[in-house]
Amino acid sequence: MTDNVVSQNGLALILLAGFMLGVVFLLRWIWRRPIPAGDPRDLKPEVGESVVTARSIMSPEEATLYNLITLAARDHMLVLAKIPLLSVLSIVDKDEEARKAAMRTIQPVRCDVVLAHPGTLKVMTVISLNKEVPGTEGREDRDRFVETLLKAAGIQSIVLQVSQTYSVEQVTGLLGLAEEE
Repeated sequence: MTDNVVSQNGLALILLAGFMLGVVFLLRWIWRRPIPAGDPRDLKPEVGESVVTARSIMSPEEATLYNLITLAARDHMLVLAKIPLLSVLSIVDKDEEARKAAMRTIQPVRCDVVLAHPGTLKVMTVISLNKEVPGTEGREDRDRFVETLLKAAGIQSIVLQVSQTYSVEQVTGLLGLAEEE
């Protein structure tokens, strides 16, 4: 009698495991993502069918301003360009959903110029190069949110106008790097 109960329990266990495995495979099949028609693996630059070129990370006006910032800060800070904001900030929140929402909001944001302490690599200043492009309402809200996060992290935030002409001394003063005499 006990052999019969043990074999029935074993059979039930095997059937349950098989059922669970079937459910997993079914869910994977339902949720699988089809490969898009323009799959990047179809690119064949070595054959000459695709043309891949390097592109500039900044406009000439932005590059001019970046070079001024570099001249002003190079003796004091590391000057980095086009850094993802998620590399600059760390967000911890008891409310996991709020943290995820904040991360989704700032995920596409790139810092135009970042100044970091050369020894600790701690970010000290984030510089935005304002191109005077009319922003959308969502963009303005996101920019205010980013400003709030930078302030909360103790990171200085500066906006420089691309259309304005600056001297190295002006930029040094704006960055708070002017040496006292």
